[in-house]
Amino acid sequence: MTLRVRLSLLLFFQFAVWASWLINLGTYLLESLHFTGLQVGMIYATNAIAATVAPPLMGWLADRSYPSERLMGVLNTVGGLSLIACYFTVSFPWFYGWMLLFNLCFIPTFSLAAAMCFYHLERPAEQYPLIRVWGTVSFMLVGIALSVFQVEQSALPLLAGGFTGLLLAGYSFFLPHTPPEPGFNWTTLKGEEVHSIFRERGMIVLLIALLASCIPSSFYYSFLNPFLNEVGWPAAAAKMALGQLFEIGVVLAMPFIFRRFRFRNIIFWGLMAWGLRYFAFGIGRPGDHEWLLYAGIVVQGVAFAWIIIAAQIYVNNRVPTYLRNTAQGLISFANLGIGAFVGSWIAGEVVSANLLADGSHNWWAIWLVPGCVGVGAAAFFWLAFPRAGRL
Repeated sequence: MTLRVRLSLLLFFQFAVWASWLINLGTYLLESLHFTGLQVGMIYATNAIAATVAPPLMGWLADRSYPSERLMGVLNTVGGLSLIACYFTVSFPWFYGWMLLFNLCFIPTFSLAAAMCFYHLERPAEQYPLIRVWGTVSFMLVGIALSVFQVEQSALPLLAGGFTGLLLAGYSFFLPHTPPEPGFNWTTLKGEEVHSIFRERGMIVLLIALLASCIPSSFYYSFLNPFLNEVGWPAAAAKMALGQLFEIGVVLAMPFIFRRFRFRNIIFWGLMAWGLRYFAFGIGRPGDHEWLLYAGIVVQGVAFAWIIIAAQIYVNNRVPTYLRNTAQGLISFANLGIGAFVGSWIAGEVVSANLLADGSHNWWAIWLVPGCVGVGAAAFFWLAFPRAGRL
């Protein structure tokens, strides 16, 4: 297999594991296990707790001591077994514990995989999106499968995700060898080169924007599927996969986007898409402005790819090669860490506070919160990020 195929398969399997629980877990927990909205938010918050600690730590280990492919093999083994344990668990305390262990192992693999790609690719800005797109393809196919096999309220996706994680673990040990780069030591870490990077205005504003974007994204991943099912939109998971279908086109266009637009513009419109989509969800209903539901879903490519992929490449271009894994871990920390933790907590509280007497929810009031946060984050980034320079 060529290098490009091997890395593409890595991202394909990785996103299949992620999608196996991320899309429908909220529906399963609410409808089948009868967890509260707050409990669902707490379980999704394990994602954020893990991202606050694990990616920087695992990135540091990969930069200092251990080849990335071996580290991913071990992490995916433990993560896969943890997800299988969730399949057999029905009580909140145990489910919470297993999901926390799973995310502590799985979340760092995102930054490790990105750093591995950047290590082996000669032209990351041109080549990485063409590899990363297979993660989106995988996510979309899993979403379609959830609806086709009608398992959105079942624990079967957890079992499938766990075994896929074990498959990925075995595959990881055969990935291209990615050893630590020379130059990582305590002297260089204390040097002016490293300190100046993390003091520069662009890096600080980017990290703040990533943190803010996690609040609206937490609402999307935790409660969009329950919302669509509650308002009676059939085949909700399959229709959510339209977001990944359009994301494929967006990701494939990223090399052109990087050549044509400034980094500031790309991130701004990604953040704005996160905000505006929630106003579409607040207004649209099946049979009544239904097109707004589709519109809110299909902007996923802009909302996700224009922020995350652009940020990964920007940071890769800014940091020394011996800090590549640590820096990508910082992106995961900002994207999936504190912001997502706060977002999951806020999402759970907002959904619980808007539970109506008949068991339904006041979704307009719920979607207003992430909508305002997304638009506000876009405005902050536009005003604060340096205007000069391209990615």
